[in-house]
Amino acid sequence: MSRPRPSTPTTCLCERSGPTAPPAPRDLSALTERETSVLLLLASGLGNVSIALRLGITERTVKKHVSSLFDKLGVRSRLEAALIAILDHDRICRRRAPS
Repeated sequence: MSRPRPSTPTTCLCERSGPTAPPAPRDLSALTERETSVLLLLASGLGNVSIALRLGITERTVKKHVSSLFDKLGVRSRLEAALIAILDHDRICRRRAPS
């Protein structure tokens, strides 16, 4: 007996008709230095405990930073936050000189 396949969308989001607004630029300047560090570590796949150990803070503090990141970035998941960190890495990474 085979499993039913999940339904797949008929079109990609970019193929849908109608007006689409470009994503609003994110105000990454609102992030604190510590929030930026947490965001970059989150994007590299680390969990809260690993982030806490790496930064020398408690897991509870990491959870507070992650919650603050979600609010400031307007996201609802770690994946969304990680995507922002990856896509906007050049804007938030302190190691890179602004171009």
